[in-house]
Amino acid sequence: MALERFDPEVKHMIVFDVLSGESPIGDKGSRMRLFLTDEGYRKALENQKQQYIHIRNHAKVISGNLQYDYPAEDL
Repeated sequence: MALERFDPEVKHMIVFDVLSGESPIGDKGSRMRLFLTDEGYRKALENQKQQYIHIRNHAKVISGNLQYDYPAEDL
């Protein structure tokens, strides 16, 4: 279990694919999961707009529990 999900500043969890070698995190072709603050999530959305990443799933993190916005895709 990822312990960072219990950090009180963490509000978001994303699963994303890295689409570009220019992505600030991960290697092209990788699938990754991150737990993020509000600012980190804003940056992830910017990276998606620039087509560096594609966010596959998003969940709100509430007291360490995940509340998905929509059904998770087959991972």
